[in-house]
Amino acid sequence: MRIVLAFFLAMGWTMNASAATGSCSPVPGADEIWSKASVHWVFIGEWHGSNETPAAFRDLVCDAIAHGKHVTVALERPTSEQAALDNMLTARDLAKAQNALLRLPGWKDVLDGRGSEAMLRLLLSLRELRRLQPDLRVFAFDAPYAGPPAAAPRDEAMGHALLSLRPAKPNDLVLILTGNLHAMQASKRGYDLAAMYLPPKEILSLEVTDRGGESWSQSSTGACGPSKDGVPDKDPKRPYGIFLDPSLAPFGKVDGVLSLGVPLTSSAPAAGEPSPLPPCRSKFLSERAAQ
Repeated sequence: MRIVLAFFLAMGWTMNASAATGSCSPVPGADEIWSKASVHWVFIGEWHGSNETPAAFRDLVCDAIAHGKHVTVALERPTSEQAALDNMLTARDLAKAQNALLRLPGWKDVLDGRGSEAMLRLLLSLRELRRLQPDLRVFAFDAPYAGPPAAAPRDEAMGHALLSLRPAKPNDLVLILTGNLHAMQASKRGYDLAAMYLPPKEILSLEVTDRGGESWSQSSTGACGPSKDGVPDKDPKRPYGIFLDPSLAPFGKVDGVLSLGVPLTSSAPAAGEPSPLPPCRSKFLSERAAQ
């Protein structure tokens, strides 16, 4: 089922047909989140590098706005990109703004899936969603890009960055797309994760699950490229939607899952592959050639 123009008009909003941003799809089960008045931050913990999760996140943002929520979007992008992200949403010359964004290190040199074509499409769709909520903001909350930071300080910085939104956006619902580890409410790694720096009664964390497939990501061996990974759902037949039951999560302490209900497909880097190739990409290609 699609969100149609009449739905928005019934809520007292005026818009033209193109503002439906390609007809956002309601997310089954999302009503259970929108009904929780105490929830201020919603974490969507993903496995980076798929086409499916950014698309589902876009629909979740659209669904929240359609249900009268005032939304701020937080993405696991370096805080140093904030001006470029703002420009992506507001610039009259979109091509120029996009080119400037893709020249930044986090898009040009980092090949862990966060700078994918799907993530770029997400930003473009958020630009369109500003027709529904003109002050919709994208907030970058990762540490400034300077090579891989130490894990514990990075999560602490991410948590404090999100917490800094409270004074400026006290009534907003903050929808957060991040790696699934940062969204967890308890850690087995000996340090607090990003979500753990926020008031426990005001957060809700979901782990994105799938039916297998491929994503473009960086492996534990240091290789980066499309590979068979993700977070398979405990129930291989679980349909698309949100299920608020902590026991459904394949791993980690969260409040439930966002089941994609389909296999993942990999999304390549939006800026293309840098030249010369970084070590992670060279390693991936050499491993593939040896198979």
